[in-house]
Amino acid sequence: MGASQTKHIILISYYWPPAGGSGVQRWWFFTNELAKRGWTIDAITVQHPAGTPIDSSFIDQTHPNINIYPLSIWEPGKRLYSTTKSKTSKGLFSYVVRWIRANFFFPDSRQFFIKPAISLVKKRLAAQPTQWLITTGPPHSIHMVGRAIRKSNDVQWLADFRDPWTQFYVNHELPMMSIVRNKHKRIEQQVISTADHVLTTTPSLAKLYSAINPSVSCIYNGYERIFEGTLSEEFSITYTGVLKPNQHIETLWSVFDQLSSRDQAFANHAHLHLYGVYENKPIPPKMKNQVTVHGYHAKEVIDNILPQSHLLLLLGNDHPQSQFVIHGKLYAYMAARRPILSIVNKHGDMSKIVEDFQLGAAFLYTEIDQITAWIATVFEDYKSKTTTPLQKPDQRFSRKKQAEELHLYLNQSNK
Repeated sequence: MGASQTKHIILISYYWPPAGGSGVQRWWFFTNELAKRGWTIDAITVQHPAGTPIDSSFIDQTHPNINIYPLSIWEPGKRLYSTTKSKTSKGLFSYVVRWIRANFFFPDSRQFFIKPAISLVKKRLAAQPTQWLITTGPPHSIHMVGRAIRKSNDVQWLADFRDPWTQFYVNHELPMMSIVRNKHKRIEQQVISTADHVLTTTPSLAKLYSAINPSVSCIYNGYERIFEGTLSEEFSITYTGVLKPNQHIETLWSVFDQLSSRDQAFANHAHLHLYGVYENKPIPPKMKNQVTVHGYHAKEVIDNILPQSHLLLLLGNDHPQSQFVIHGKLYAYMAARRPILSIVNKHGDMSKIVEDFQLGAAFLYTEIDQITAWIATVFEDYKSKTTTPLQKPDQRFSRKKQAEELHLYLNQSNK
């Protein structure tokens, strides 16, 4: 085999430009960096994935060595997403729809991607010798494709878990029958044990999966470049991304109320900016002058907004195994070099990064007094105009550095 033949990858990813959101960015960046290093990549994806915003900023930047194969499939998830878009709905119809989704679509509502993707992968394998099949989930239907292909082909399979499977809060919140929940656990173990290598985005998840497959490693999500910008004149606190009901934004309402009551300057100058889909509880009327919901914005817009902020807000999901999740926005915040306020239900990998690398502070949702005191200290720096950028983030979180490590592993492990 020639060099051009031996450096070929088939990537299966549900999310791909022009779809927006954090699910796109990890492997879009990795594949572009791998392409620069001589790999050719077939990216098999879905046309118009359900429930995702559009962000066209990536399309023109895709490397010519990447060939895109978008599949047109029936997605009940589109109907389910639009029907249950208001996550705060507690009605019977909403429950029934979620129950159907949880128990009749396995492993998720993207299950109708599996068969056509398997067929297309087999065609691409027949057309060109391929050394690596890479699947990235969620949705975890993607890994079902890798599992099926690995049974009948000697192509090496790397399964990338951007988020956990059975440990993820989405799985926990669905009204799932015990027989289905046990099936998820069984198939998850089969996927992990069958893959030649498993990749995770958190050390805790890597440790958990290494009990099933010793070939497991962690490559964090990361930042692409350092952001530059001038601080806003107001005391700006910024949150980006979807804000779900299990992220307790009401903690901020309590903190704002306390600080505004005792310091008129805070009441006049502090403002919370929420960028992304807001699915949380209604904003209290007394907070409306201090909170703005901006809706979804393209990544390039958010990248310019972050370094203008005095504080960057991380809200963890309130679920029992949240220690396995590091929110992708942490790394964009890191690149902005502004203090991060992380509020979680349980300290884990995300809190450790914030504290170990001196990125800000991490608190539990219940620690309202401590959060209030910390924000008050940052606000004093704002009033005295002594705010300075944080140090440049550690190189281990650089996506270029990560892509180089991934390239070396894939290259060395070529059969």
